[in-house]
Amino acid sequence: GGRIGMVVPWGLFADRGCGRLRRLLFHRADTDSVIGFDNTKAVFPIHRSVRFALVTTTTGRPTGRTLCRFGETDVASLDGLPDSVDERSRETFYPILLSPALLIRLSGDDLAVPDVRSPIDLEILERTTSVFPWLSAPDGWSAHFGRELNASEDRHHFVEGGTGLPVVEGKHLEPFVAHLASVRFRIPVAVASRLLAGSRSFRRWRLAYRDVASATNRVTLIAAILPPDCVTTHTVFCLKTALDADAQWFLCGVMNSYVANYLVRLRVTTHVSAGIVERLPVPLVPTDAGVGAAIVSASRQVAARMLATGDDRLQALVARLYDLTAEQFWRVLETFPLVEEERRRAAFEEFLKLKRSQDSGIRQLPPAGSRG
Repeated sequence: GGRIGMVVPWGLFADRGCGRLRRLLFHRADTDSVIGFDNTKAVFPIHRSVRFALVTTTTGRPTGRTLCRFGETDVASLDGLPDSVDERSRETFYPILLSPALLIRLSGDDLAVPDVRSPIDLEILERTTSVFPWLSAPDGWSAHFGRELNASEDRHHFVEGGTGLPVVEGKHLEPFVAHLASVRFRIPVAVASRLLAGSRSFRRWRLAYRDVASATNRVTLIAAILPPDCVTTHTVFCLKTALDADAQWFLCGVMNSYVANYLVRLRVTTHVSAGIVERLPVPLVPTDAGVGAAIVSASRQVAARMLATGDDRLQALVARLYDLTAEQFWRVLETFPLVEEERRRAAFEEFLKLKRSQDSGIRQLPPAGSRG
């Protein structure tokens, strides 16, 4: 029945390696509040990108719900903590209410806590995790990702120039495109076959994404389709499941969307792990008709650099795929401050065009520079 208050690194609530500690906090203790801080104002003498959290918990009983407030930067905000135990005043200070059931839907037994900063974020997360299956789910796409080579352990096999298979690193990937022409190293086919014994996936087209990223980057989840006869290092995760070309182009479009990036950013720290991506909620739809086929076509166009309105249309199509409202999609877009406002607004305009055919009551585009 002891009461505990702690200041902890944010990784306690987000990193996969801390899953057992989270299970202790949520299953064997009543963790009633978490306040997440960004260190942008150097509250602690550590790197400004490192986040931390304040947590209060009572031992001896499981968690029923957790009141949360994330994105704080100034400790003066704690002066607003209500002194009374009045429920209404507590919930006013803590805008986010997380339940163990939501955490399980989001990340299974990992119980990772999402960086949800407003009620509308929670609304989007609640819906997507309850309606759509995980990317790796048997009743979904059953898509699994893994690494191929390791840039450190296998480097003595790499050769500069010459013949052999190109060695692709994370830096060679941008949305939809892998730049093999800029690859520095190659590896003999026989050596790659031996190192990757039991896996012939490098002999086929496959979806891949960059591992190293951050929620503060321009975009976080960066995916492309790799051609056959190339190999990747540990900074790239490759699709291990044999999916047809249209399915891979569909998933490539979804993964490069603002919506998928938004959902990933709620959980990522510095690495987009396979566990995070495989637990991304992704609608299972046919890729030869309807919105699925439209996303496949738009993805191929963007990859071929036939952009025009292709990228805007793709973003709008994915937002419709997730059945977002206009308000929800605008919220998604405003969480990408490093993406030019003109591009975000173009995606929103395209979304409204798609939506108007089914819903005549859509609100107008917010004024330029507004927060929606």
